Amino acid sequence: MYKKLFGFSLLFVVLFGMQSVEAASPSYKTVQSTPLKASTQKGAKTLMTVKTNTKVELLSKTNSWAHVQIGKTKGYLSMRSVMPLETPIASYDRNEVMSYKGTDIVSISGVSYKIDPVLKPFFQKNGTALRSMIVVPKTSGRTLTGWKQLSFFPLSQPVESIIIDKAAASRIDSFYIPPTNFTLTTAGPLRQVVTESYAHYPPLDVDRQTLTLNGQIEQLHTAGEVQIAGKGTIERWDISKDTEYSYEIPVRYTGEVGFLNIRNTDVVVRGTSTLKVRTVSAPTKTHVLGGKNGVIGSIKPSKTIRGKKMGKAELAIDKMFSNVNEASVTSTLDTLNIPYSTARVGDYVTALRQNEAAGPNKRLVNSATDLKDIVRLVDTVMTTKQTTPAYVHTSDSQLKVQTFHDHVDNASYSNQYARAVTAMVTDGTLQTIRFKRPLLEKKEWYISQEKDQVFIYDFPVGSTRLVTIDGNTTRSLVMETKAVERPNYAESRIELVSINDKPLSAYQQEPPVYEAKVIESGHRTYVAIRSSDKEWLRNIHFFTVDVNANYRDGGPVSTDKINLGSWKSSETVIFEMYGAKRLNNLTIQSFGYKDAVYK
Repeated sequence: MYKKLFGFSLLFVVLFGMQSVEAASPSYKTVQSTPLKASTQKGAKTLMTVKTNTKVELLSKTNSWAHVQIGKTKGYLSMRSVMPLETPIASYDRNEVMSYKGTDIVSISGVSYKIDPVLKPFFQKNGTALRSMIVVPKTSGRTLTGWKQLSFFPLSQPVESIIIDKAAASRIDSFYIPPTNFTLTTAGPLRQVVTESYAHYPPLDVDRQTLTLNGQIEQLHTAGEVQIAGKGTIERWDISKDTEYSYEIPVRYTGEVGFLNIRNTDVVVRGTSTLKVRTVSAPTKTHVLGGKNGVIGSIKPSKTIRGKKMGKAELAIDKMFSNVNEASVTSTLDTLNIPYSTARVGDYVTALRQNEAAGPNKRLVNSATDLKDIVRLVDTVMTTKQTTPAYVHTSDSQLKVQTFHDHVDNASYSNQYARAVTAMVTDGTLQTIRFKRPLLEKKEWYISQEKDQVFIYDFPVGSTRLVTIDGNTTRSLVMETKAVERPNYAESRIELVSINDKPLSAYQQEPPVYEAKVIESGHRTYVAIRSSDKEWLRNIHFFTVDVNANYRDGGPVSTDKINLGSWKSSETVIFEMYGAKRLNNLTIQSFGYKDAVYK
């Protein structure tokens, strides 16, 4: 429920905090040098040769030909040689609430307007859906004549579908759809459809949106994980690059996308043979069309290219993922001439299986280059021997272990999926690996302590190496465990013997003397911690504080710049506080030290 409400709050930001940009029907441009013909007949006279990226006025079109005007010259271009330009998403200073109760009158922000007779059938057909909407209206006097923007009110009545007749479609500049399952059917060309389905974080399984589009859509804008279904044509489909997680867009659409513009480096659009894509803009030339026409993958936008059917490499990878085992992986690596170690084929299988099931943490594997990189990273994980400093923290019954420790600012903390690889290897066998891990990656286990022994749960016995690869930097540490027999019990207990050859007690130093104070800075509140022990300060990673009897606030160290007064920045760390302004039971957590409680 929290995720849904958060998604709705994002939509409110989109709707209410913007500057005016008028929507318009899309213009077109050429994607290649092409002849302008006098007619569509075979052997028709060539009027001129039109250069790439020439803007043209579209007069009409068929499946094969675009009737265009360039300057004062009219003629015909192949539809495969043109694409619609993007219409920016309309945004406004103010949006208004529109209420409809089934009469010939509509209320907009408490003011009554007559409904233009042309729009009455639309209201009558969709009375329940239009009961409460967010709008930027078009009016003539006290008559509603259309909408610059028409959006469903996020927290109002549940709406699953809407039917737009031809007259109403011509009166809507931009149509916003909430992040819920929705069917839109339009009898006339609809200028712009926008949906932001969990654009900034991955949805739960039950929250994944299916958007069914029937009819002609001139511009479709999506951000986040959504399934596209329906039947018709989409002149242009833009996929936002702003999403911070990897995801796939299944397309069960019968019809044609004139121009598919994929900007996101971490998205896969997977279609079927019923989907036709005329022109594609994709990150690299390895962008392909799977099956007969369905798109399967892309990496970074560079230029407009045509889609193509799956090549040898893409077919082999697609087949491999249908049944990942040692035989299929070996066959694919051999087919694609990718160097690999026969002794580590089982580890490649583990990596590929876990990657497919990793959800937003997965690395997209669509080309021979991608697969080669997976092999390289697994090899690096399995062969690294060096150890780096271990960042260890125990609190109550939990053990947290990290291979690195970074302070973050407010902007970078929200970027949850920025890093590359995290893996666990036990006695030479790959246990787990993720190729797109969270920024603040940490391993946590439940522990119990008895005298000088620490017992850990859900952990393998032996020598376990934790490895992270961040760009060109590889870090690792080793945790040693052993099985301790339990008399009268069928199972043994797992004792944590050491981390980087040091007992756990070495990471439980007593915290130093320190000072704390609350600082107001602009619209934010911070708690500042000062100490002469710079090693303790450097390893501080989290704080908690009592807001009230039922709620604790907390967070990571911040790199925000604030006025510390007489305190030196070299002797101080700060945290941003959201729900408290007093230091009630302030607890400071630092790697290698016991918790410091400020009273």
